[in-house]
Amino acid sequence: MRCGATLRGLSRGRSTKRSFSNPTRSHVKPCGVCLLERNVDLEIEKAYENLKSALLQKGSKIIAEEPPKFISVRQGSLWGMSPRTSKKVVNCRFSSGDSGTRIVVSSSLSSDWKNLTVIGSALSLIVASLCWWIAADLAGFAASQQPSYWSWIITNGGYTNLELAQAFVGLTRGLAIFLAVVVLLEVIIYVYVKSRIDEFAEEALRPLR
Repeated sequence: MRCGATLRGLSRGRSTKRSFSNPTRSHVKPCGVCLLERNVDLEIEKAYENLKSALLQKGSKIIAEEPPKFISVRQGSLWGMSPRTSKKVVNCRFSSGDSGTRIVVSSSLSSDWKNLTVIGSALSLIVASLCWWIAADLAGFAASQQPSYWSWIITNGGYTNLELAQAFVGLTRGLAIFLAVVVLLEVIIYVYVKSRIDEFAEEALRPLR
C-alpha cells in the first residue's frame, strides 16, 4: 500500500513538472474573451517584471496592477484595424507552481472600439438605404413623370430637369453602393480582429522562457 501510494505521488509530481514545460495554449471563453496560458521556468516576481516590461515597451498603458499576481493594460488605438493595433484590454494573472510560474492572459476588444464599429456600421447602413431609396424613387419618377416622394428635388416650378434627375440617381446609387461596401469591410475587419485578438499577447509572451 505504501509503495503504491509512493508511486502515485511520483506520478503526480512528474505530471506537474510536465505541465510547466507545455507551450502556450489558447482557448476562447463563451463570452468571447481569448485566453492564453503559458508556463515559464521563472520565479513569479521575475515573470511579472519581464512581462510588464514587454507590455510597456510595446506601448501599453497600465490600468491596474497587483504585483506580482495581476496586471491589466490597455493597448492599441481606437482607429486601429488589425489585431495588433486595435484598442484592447489585456489582463495577465500569475500563479506560482512547483517548477515555475503559470501565466494566464486574457485579451478583449475595448468597449469604445466595438461601439465605434457598430455605430459607424449602423449609420452607414441607414444612409446607404436612404440613398438607394432616393435613387430608385427618382429613377421611377424620371421614367413615369408621375410625382413621387423625392421628385421635389429635381422639379422647379413644375419643370422637371431630367439631366439633374439622372445625375442624382447616379450619385445616390453610387453612394449607396460605396457605403454598403464600407459596412461589409467593417464587418470583415471586426470578425478578423476579434478572431485574432490574442496576437499581441502572444508576441508579448514570446520572450519569456
